[in-house]
Amino acid sequence: MRSPEREWSDRDILMLVAVAATAVLWPIGLLLTWASVRWRLRDKLIATILPLAGLILSLVILPAGARGIGLSGPSGLAWTVEVGHYAGLVGAPLLAALYLGIRARLPARLLGGLVLLALAILALGQLAFFLGGRLHPGGA
Repeated sequence: MRSPEREWSDRDILMLVAVAATAVLWPIGLLLTWASVRWRLRDKLIATILPLAGLILSLVILPAGARGIGLSGPSGLAWTVEVGHYAGLVGAPLLAALYLGIRARLPARLLGGLVLLALAILALGQLAFFLGGRLHPGGA
């Protein structure tokens, strides 16, 4: 027997937008998260700290290690720095969005769809960035 359709309130829509935006445009998602009464202070702090930690990892710690300040392994492992950059800049906000979605008790199918949508948007953004670096306006 199927359960009756859920009635979505304005707060529920704000919650969905906050979860999705945290995965893709995390500063906007975090602002919406903090504006919402849906989550507790602990949830808001965790969802804030995860992307900030990823940003610090990607912009401060990994480049310092890549320059040989003693934070990285042998030079043959330069790919680990690249993986770390992606994990920090993309993975940490995705984890924060997953955390918020789980805490909000979103249905697994809806949460999975939001994550897939976020991954598709991020992949298209990465593709546009990659192609933009390869294409030169004006022909040459």
